This record gives sequence, C-alpha cells and structure tokens, in this order.
Amino acid sequence: MKRKWAGTLVASVLTMSVVLSGCGSSESGTKATPTGTDTPKQAVSGNKVTIKMAMWDVNASFIDFLSAKVKEYSKVDPNVNVEVEAFKNDGDYLKAMKVRLSANEMPDFFELKPNFINDFKSELLPLDDLSTTAKNKYAKKYAVDGKVLAMPTVQFPEMVYYHPSIFKELGLAVPTTWPQFLDVLNKIKDNKKYIPYAMGGKDAWPDYPFNEFMHHLTSGDENYLSNLATAAHPFAEGTPFYKAYSKIETLYSAKVMGPDPLGVSWDQATGLFESKKAAVVAAGLWYLDTYMSKVGNADDLAAFPMPVRDSESEPLTVMTFTDHFYAINKNSKNTEAVKKFMEWFYSPAVHQQYVDKVKLGAVIDGVTANVPFLNDFYKNNKITPFLYVPGNQKYTDLINATQLDWKTVGQDMISGKKLSDISKQLDDKWNKARDAKK
Repeated sequence: MKRKWAGTLVASVLTMSVVLSGCGSSESGTKATPTGTDTPKQAVSGNKVTIKMAMWDVNASFIDFLSAKVKEYSKVDPNVNVEVEAFKNDGDYLKAMKVRLSANEMPDFFELKPNFINDFKSELLPLDDLSTTAKNKYAKKYAVDGKVLAMPTVQFPEMVYYHPSIFKELGLAVPTTWPQFLDVLNKIKDNKKYIPYAMGGKDAWPDYPFNEFMHHLTSGDENYLSNLATAAHPFAEGTPFYKAYSKIETLYSAKVMGPDPLGVSWDQATGLFESKKAAVVAAGLWYLDTYMSKVGNADDLAAFPMPVRDSESEPLTVMTFTDHFYAINKNSKNTEAVKKFMEWFYSPAVHQQYVDKVKLGAVIDGVTANVPFLNDFYKNNKITPFLYVPGNQKYTDLINATQLDWKTVGQDMISGKKLSDISKQLDDKWNKARDAKK
C-alpha cells in the first residue's frame, strides 16, 4: 500500500544534520511540553555521540516539525546529536536502506513500514526491555519470533470519503453494505453530473482499499496473509480471495470510475474529488491532511467505513493500519543512547504532539489524538476495528517468488481481465513457488 508519505512525487533526499546543543526550539499551539517525568534526565556518558535517524515523508511541513522536535532532545541529553535523513517516498527509502544493509551501513534509528520488518529483522535490536514498549498498544502485535523489533507511532482507519452536498442533492443515503455501496455509485452514474468514484488507476496503488484489503477483511482473520503461505489453493473459488474479488469485479465492471480510470493518476483523481467533479474516493485517514491543504476546510467532507459486508446483520469491520514504525540498529555503536532517545521519542508528551501534527491516531496508552474528523468518524459509525497484520517470512518469500502485486492485479481487473483467469494463474504460480521451497 502507498499512502501520503509514499506518494508519487519525484524522489528527493533531504539530509538535515541537526546539531542539538544550544539549538532548542518549541512548537506553538501544542498542548504538551517537550520534556516530562518519563524522559531521561542524564547524558548517557560524558562523550559526545551522534545518532543517525532515517525516515520518509512527502509532507515538507511534517519533516520541518520532526526536525524541530528532535532538536528539543538537547534539553534532555546535551551530549547527543541527532542527524535526520529524510526521504520523499517509501520506495526510494526502502531501496536506499537495502543498499546500506548490504554494506553494513544502517543508521542507528530508522523508520519501517510493518511489511518491511521481516526484511531487516536480522539487524534489529529487541525492544522488549524498553518501558515505552509496554505502553505501545500495538507493539506486541508485530513481534517477530516473540520479540518486539519495531514499534508503530500512528494508527488510523481506512475510509470512504464523500461530499455530503452531493449525497443530499441526489437523495442518497450513506451505504452500510456492499450492495448499497454499488447502488449509490450506480445512481450517481445515472445522474451523469458527477464521476461516482475517483480512481487514480494509472498509479496502481490507489486500488489498494479493494485489491489489497478486501480479501483480508473478508477472511475475518488478521493473520490471513501468513496463513496463505500454507494454503494449497488460496485463490480458488470459495476462498476469501475469490469472494472479495468477485465483489471487486462487479464494481469495476459497473463503469462507475469515469471514462478512463487507468489513464488518471492519484493526484488527478483526487483533484476531481476536491473540485467536486467526483463524489467518492477511498483512502486512509492520511488523506484528510492533503484534502485540507488543498481545499482549506472540511465543510463538505465526510467519511463512512468501506462496507465490505453483504448485510447489516454482519459486523461492520474497518481496516485499521499502523505505520511509522521505528527500530534500533543492533550494530549501532550507541545503542544505549539510542534506546534513551527512543524512550523520549515515544513518551506521552512527545507522542501527543506527534499525532496531533500528523492528524492520525495515537498508539501510546493514555494519549488521544486531537483530530475532530477522526473522533467524529468513530462516534458516528458502529465499527469493528480490524488490524492489518503483514504476512510472515514464508508469505514474503512466496510473494517475492511469484512477484505478486495486489495493486497490479487490480489494474488488470479494471482493464477487463476476468477473475476466473486471474484466480487460476495465481494458484498455479503460488503452488509452483511452494513446491520449489519444499
């Protein structure tokens, strides 16, 4: 999945060497102070050390915020300098980190997506003994071989954004089941005034709410992806994959995504939505910040859960994603200093400012993000959260061996490729890869 900080901007690398001593700064408009009773008070040693921190984000203002935040650590430990290296998208970031991994030049403290953890697990320091690990509500969910190797900083639900004014104009009710969802989109299409759904299919990744998440949700099993590695025919008729993709095939064949959904990029598609030429678009909470930056307000914006269920008697499950994991390089020369920095980085006071700035949900016990749009979403919808858990090493190996990309499969389906053919091809590739690894 690609998201705000994994967008399609041309990659560029911003390296910011932040010399902390004597350079403290503060954030205006925030509620928490930069230091608290749960932050380390003493220097790790009398020697000056430098912590190299690597991360990515396409949002320049967030990079500025994080850089300023990191400077405040000088008030906690004047003997520590932190150098922040920021990448503009996760694809280039991942490539760079893999090169450094092979050269044994990994940074001391670095960011990961949940599905990156397996690729770097041999280099990660277990975090089980950190006090902040016990306070992180999601850390243990992503343990590898019983050890917490990386911890998320945010969580957020996936949503279907819409313009209430269009729904009111056309007399549409918010759908809560898949048949209702299709009915709403078809009615918008029949009216001919608006594009029902803004799909940026040219970029492939915008179909992730359907092609990457729906079969996972349909399975009802957060560990579904790992279990795929042991299934003989995981894509055959009757499987969660086939049930979900049958719905997706119906959606794509309804032609409710404009005249050329594969010729439109994500930026173009969301531009249509933001200018009210399109009525609906699906994305995570991360899109809210982008929308606000372009439109200036959320006066005509609301969201409902993706209604994957067939009937209202079933739970309304919502994919919940965790992201911005951070880990410590076990080969760092400054592991004790990095551990103390990590304790501070995840402390409630700092975490409160972090989630308020990025406008996403909190992961630390006792912290609630001040994001009214998110709080209203939870208040107005009776949902059952469903946590995205990436596949294990066996699953990752099979994905790599078959070069399976859910989003590319989605593009094939939008172009008209039949599910029956896709199912057979995937099953054949999967079983050959499994046999080759026996």
